[in-house]
Amino acid sequence: MAEKTDNTENTPIFKMRHTLAHVLAAAVKELYPETKFGIGPAIDDGFYYDMDFGGEKVVEADLAKIEKKMREILKRGFKMEREARPRAEALKWAKDTGQKYKVEIIEDLPEGAVISFYTMVGPKGEVIFEDLCKGPHVEKTKEIGAFKLVKVAGAYWRGDEKREMLTRIYGLAFETEQELKDYVAWQEEAKARDHRKLGQQLELFCNSPLVGSGLPLFTPRGTVLREMLNRFAQSYREERGYKKVCIPHIASVDLYKTSGHYEKFPEMLQFVSQESGDHLAMKPVNCPHHSQIFASVPRSYKELPVKYLETTMVYRDERKGELGGLSRVRAITQDDSHVFCTEDQVGDIFGELIESAKDLYEKVEMKLRLRLSFRDDSDGYIGTPEMWEKAENAIREMAEKFKMDYFIGEGEAAMYGPKMDFMAVDALGREWQLATVQLDYAMPSRFGLEYVAEDGTKRTPIMIHCALIGSIERFMSVFIEHTAGWFPFWCAPEQVRILTVGAGASSAAQGAMNDQIMNYVGKITKILDGVVLEEPIKRNDLRYEVDSSTDSLGKKIKRATEMKIPCVLIVGPKDAEAGEVSVRLRDKEEKVKLDELAGYLRGL
Repeated sequence: MAEKTDNTENTPIFKMRHTLAHVLAAAVKELYPETKFGIGPAIDDGFYYDMDFGGEKVVEADLAKIEKKMREILKRGFKMEREARPRAEALKWAKDTGQKYKVEIIEDLPEGAVISFYTMVGPKGEVIFEDLCKGPHVEKTKEIGAFKLVKVAGAYWRGDEKREMLTRIYGLAFETEQELKDYVAWQEEAKARDHRKLGQQLELFCNSPLVGSGLPLFTPRGTVLREMLNRFAQSYREERGYKKVCIPHIASVDLYKTSGHYEKFPEMLQFVSQESGDHLAMKPVNCPHHSQIFASVPRSYKELPVKYLETTMVYRDERKGELGGLSRVRAITQDDSHVFCTEDQVGDIFGELIESAKDLYEKVEMKLRLRLSFRDDSDGYIGTPEMWEKAENAIREMAEKFKMDYFIGEGEAAMYGPKMDFMAVDALGREWQLATVQLDYAMPSRFGLEYVAEDGTKRTPIMIHCALIGSIERFMSVFIEHTAGWFPFWCAPEQVRILTVGAGASSAAQGAMNDQIMNYVGKITKILDGVVLEEPIKRNDLRYEVDSSTDSLGKKIKRATEMKIPCVLIVGPKDAEAGEVSVRLRDKEEKVKLDELAGYLRGL
């Protein structure tokens, strides 16, 4: 990936990108004089501008023309001049120029506001373009680096799907041509790794309009991958005494009113039973259910910690426009776990989970850093300020105790408590929030959970929430792109494919040879049936297929490569005679003796 630049305000790259948004608008104004302008900010890799072209339809084929006009404007030269104007004067300008979106922006500002404008002034003092804007910008053309217009998209005005659909033009911008070139190459690589494309190519999942948006369907191959990843994540907690539980997918809304989720999740899927009139909901979370398992019998301090583990779906009614592939779905499978413990046990539980997360992500070759997700000053959190201060201090102490590289994310907390969010970095340098450990003093109190302490008094347990891979769907989307579909041997849906050479011809001699080859394939499959992998998950039977079609070896290899099979065994007459197989891995080819094949495969 191209090295990430500091895009904070007042940095040269931010000013350059921000100014290029104005240059884009100026070019559009020359080409499409009736255009109405929305907003045009700098973003992490460049800039964009939202515009209303009226009756004109601007598509990606038009970007070359617009970019050419931008370069003409830059060649002519200009400087950026700032001017502060009273609100009334700014409003008059917006109305006189017919810029209705600017009118709306200005009318939302206080009466006494002073609004800054930036004007692009040409070499002869001519005004090329002016816009209300807080800045900052470059001063002169020569400070503009390399740029490229790349995409046209639709964007609702002010993000409101009931408002006008504007045309958003995106541009990339970097200080040098080489940085731009590197970033474009990185984008092409990201495009090639897109999990939606690979999911179809590798036959992992599909979608159906009859099933609905955000409800992916997993094929046999995709289901194998899901199960392998889930077993991998569960194994860390099973080894530490977590017990599996199972809860229903619906519950009375009263459960979520007690827990506090009813107000937190307006997108909760609700319905009324036609038989009983009960008000029910598809569960958006699992923790309230698990709390009721804990509450089902009297508890003593001798039992604590009580550890529950469950992989199950929760449901959220996401906006249709935000659904895509596996990244955001309506049916979310969580590798969920909850611990009910004493305050003295919190450190040990956190230590186990931190070590588990570090080891898990090391095994999938993703670097981790830690975000301590704390509350902000907004409403929407449950529990007292004292509870929150205590929990946040405990979380911070845990991060320091285990020498984690962390940063604070204000406003990122769960509604019931602060979190440790593990930020995983993929092969392209992108950061994803996947694993999470959450400390909760509030929910046990809301449900009146109790245990009998050593001194005979009744006390409220502390609740710890943890998901090591989070949403399996989202983790799969990241994992597919991280590996580019070349999954590690242990979790590949199809680990081995046997390709026969020369099978299928009709002559008597060739038929005898084919029989020889297929008999030898039988010996190989018998060996494969006995191979069971034990790392990183136990009792992992080998998954293989045999391609004995009449197609050429070249076609068979191509098919196996397209499906990204990690290990291909090529078997021909010479292999059968020599008692060996030709092994083709992604990065090498070699011969392996038949009696050494089982050990070889266990070592992959």
